[in-house]
Amino acid sequence: MKELKFIMKYLHGKKHLFIIMFICVFVYSLSLLLSPLIVSYVLDNVINGLPINDPITQIIDQLLGGATYVRNNLWTAALAVIVIYSMIAFSVYLKGLCTGIISELFSKNLRDDVYDHLQKLTFTYHKSKDSGDLIQRSTSDIDQIRRALASQVSEMFYCIFTSIIALSILVSINVQLTLISFFVLPILFLSSYMFFKKSKKIFLECDLAESKLTTIIQENLGGVRVVKAFNSEQEEIIKFELANNKYKAKVFNLMQAMAIFWSTTDVLALGQILIMIVAGIGFVHDGSISVGQYFVFLSYVSFVIWPLRQLGRILADMGKLSVSIQRIDEILCEPAEDLEIGKTPTIKGSIIFSNVSFTYDKDTKPTLEDINFNIKAKQSIAIMGPTGSGKSSLVNLLSRLYEYEGNILIDDTPLNEIAKGWARKNIGIVLQEPFLFSKTIYDNLALTKKDAKKDSIYDAAKIASIHDVIEGFNEGYETEVGEKGVTLSGGQKQRIAIARTLVNECPILIFDDSLSALDSKTDAQIQHSLKRMKNKATMLIVTHRVNSAIHADQIIVLDKGRIAQQGNHATLVKEEGLYKQIYELQMGGDVNE
Repeated sequence: MKELKFIMKYLHGKKHLFIIMFICVFVYSLSLLLSPLIVSYVLDNVINGLPINDPITQIIDQLLGGATYVRNNLWTAALAVIVIYSMIAFSVYLKGLCTGIISELFSKNLRDDVYDHLQKLTFTYHKSKDSGDLIQRSTSDIDQIRRALASQVSEMFYCIFTSIIALSILVSINVQLTLISFFVLPILFLSSYMFFKKSKKIFLECDLAESKLTTIIQENLGGVRVVKAFNSEQEEIIKFELANNKYKAKVFNLMQAMAIFWSTTDVLALGQILIMIVAGIGFVHDGSISVGQYFVFLSYVSFVIWPLRQLGRILADMGKLSVSIQRIDEILCEPAEDLEIGKTPTIKGSIIFSNVSFTYDKDTKPTLEDINFNIKAKQSIAIMGPTGSGKSSLVNLLSRLYEYEGNILIDDTPLNEIAKGWARKNIGIVLQEPFLFSKTIYDNLALTKKDAKKDSIYDAAKIASIHDVIEGFNEGYETEVGEKGVTLSGGQKQRIAIARTLVNECPILIFDDSLSALDSKTDAQIQHSLKRMKNKATMLIVTHRVNSAIHADQIIVLDKGRIAQQGNHATLVKEEGLYKQIYELQMGGDVNE
């Protein structure tokens, strides 16, 4: 029932197609079963003149005009068979049309919803999940449901309708022979149910194993430059083969379970048919049933036994369906990040940290502890410190990627009261590892501001010292950068990422160690260009370089999650402490020199 509600939710006004499909399958099953009855009626009642003893044959007799009329007009029986098979053909066509629309519409709507929801989930959620597993759920699991809706649901209805109608007809002919013909049905039902329960667990294990494979492939293709650089192709192959072997073992367990199920049910089904043939001959011999009725039993046993056996396979596929829906529903049940609720004040750029502390979920020791500083609007601030001192964590708090203790004020408004979407719109960030989409350079630059004019994009590129480089490409700004910007150098990607953030003209700009991939000359050019923006935006520059921090209005030095030093270059360089040590190390001599 839960799975049915889930499916109906994504049909968006096309739920009536399920009813039409339901009717088509019923008409198909009924029509398929009527054909042997007409043959039996012609053999026993029309040709041999036997009396009609069951109610269903009486209905057929009345519809065709009576046995005497049919005997004199045998074409009516032939016409009835043609009409029945025409109904079968039409119902098959209409059923296929409905299932096709249902499956494709469902998968399209579900893909849209899953992708939309993934975009709105928190940064913390994405960090805790394997991207390969999320890709697996968004593609393979949705396709599994689509295949089930395209064929298996209608097949399941067919098996159920055919079995119920056939059993009803056979009971009306001869109860005793019906019981003999189908005494293995409870065993088939039980074995199908047991197979369904076992296969559902195995399907989940197969899905998880396959998602591991997807993750390995994605990591390898995304990090192919690292793999080549460290000559680690063989290690990657071994890692993939180990995961592939685990996946093969899970699938083999499933195939083994299926082989046992099919062979067992084959023996039961064929044995049941043999028993019915032998028993039916005896019933004809002693006159309990006619030859025509025996023909009906012979035909209907296959109509019941094999569909019920097939029901085991369908139930197994329903197990896949159930597992896939469960895995997708886990994503959709995750609470989306609320980007809209909150204040939307005009942001000028002043920032106050007051007793701010932050600890990652899995850590026991705080990453940031008791952070206090005050930044005036339009100031430039450099944040320095060794690796792991909490620099990136600090700027991530400003983007509201994590919740924190203490208070952060943006222009006297608590940051946690500002709508997340509004905060991120007004706080531009250039990441340490730039990510470019597989689009043109112009499209990547206009990503943060769709209505940006060309002049503003060119100006941002000039500030980032990338305009002349772009103009030197054959296609200029229309150059395709390839997946993740693979056609560009690291420094070029970094400068395009800087320009992309500058295009948005945010009142607060954060450079999260984004100048580290640049050479000293380019770094100096960008620093000189950023001076022109001194009175346009508050700038936070996270850096390891003294050269990138030397002209900042204020320098904050972090060490082990705390502020170790704070002041400008002229002050800090004279103090004994971490900043002076970094300065002397990078400048290659004593500060007095």
